[in-house]
Amino acid sequence: MNDSANKDNDKDFKIIVDRKHHDWPEPFITGAQIKKLAGVDQTTYDAWQDVPGPEDLLIADDKKVDLSERGTERFFTGKKTTTEGEA
Repeated sequence: MNDSANKDNDKDFKIIVDRKHHDWPEPFITGAQIKKLAGVDQTTYDAWQDVPGPEDLLIADDKKVDLSERGTERFFTGKKTTTEGEA
């Protein structure tokens, strides 16, 4: 039996969602779960991962983000924007 494979299951992962700290019990989190933690409407908000550089990453509702990397992952939510009607 490989104990190192089970290590991630024994700890909570530290994440920040909309500037609030959370302990997450799984090594992956989805965009839908991020929005649920933030307490925002699932249909009118998007979830983003705060990453170094000019472009943050949009996290789809069913996309899994790996939390097993070093450090605290930071996420934020925001109202969906639309370009409908723009020329």
